[in-house]
Amino acid sequence: MNMAVNDIKGAQSQLVDMVKAMPSGTSAQKSGSVQDLIQDSINKEQAKKSKEHLKEELVELSKKLNDEMKRVGTSINFAYNDDIPGLTVTVKEYGGDKVIREIPSKEAIELMKRMREVVGIIFNQQG
Repeated sequence: MNMAVNDIKGAQSQLVDMVKAMPSGTSAQKSGSVQDLIQDSINKEQAKKSKEHLKEELVELSKKLNDEMKRVGTSINFAYNDDIPGLTVTVKEYGGDKVIREIPSKEAIELMKRMREVVGIIFNQQG
């Protein structure tokens, strides 16, 4: 990952040097928009990779927790849920399939999904 960041920073540096080398009075040089766009792009890419890395860690953690719960002999299951993005816990009746409790509940997950939709609609209308 560090190598990719270094490659991105190297490309950014080259582009910034190119913009600085443009004849004075060029619109891209005046506004600095090229540099801003490059930085925004880098920030978005790093945030995306960070989220992907976190998801991978949570999925791996849920697998390890499930293995440990099987070893101990409990009916607790951990899973990653893309809708909330995070871990969920399901407690089942020992030796059966009856669900005793889900954390967060299905209702809470549905509420979180709808709240994200509403926030997205609000921001799209304002933008």
